[in-house]
Amino acid sequence: MYLKRQIKEIYFKYDMEELNIVTAYWLVSIGLFVGFVIDLVMIKRGIGMIPNLIGGAAGSLIIGVFAIMLGVFAPLIYAAIGSVSFLFLINVFSFHVSDKVDAKAS
Repeated sequence: MYLKRQIKEIYFKYDMEELNIVTAYWLVSIGLFVGFVIDLVMIKRGIGMIPNLIGGAAGSLIIGVFAIMLGVFAPLIYAAIGSVSFLFLINVFSFHVSDKVDAKAS
């Protein structure tokens, strides 16, 4: 009986993350940081600074909210990993129209 009470106290002491303004702030901050780092890594090959920041914040917020709703442990870490993967996919598969023409048909 004593062990059961201790387990309940530990569980409620380290309760899961809840969705509030502070958590949303941290999710957006993590997303902005990830977007900035991805822009530094991609240099001039990606989609640009502003879309990376917006995509990082949106990806982190969406994945973080899903992680909180599912009740997983450490949703902020999952939000950061999800934001990195989201921005990776966007930057790798973005198409740029090149103005330079290497060969012309005569």
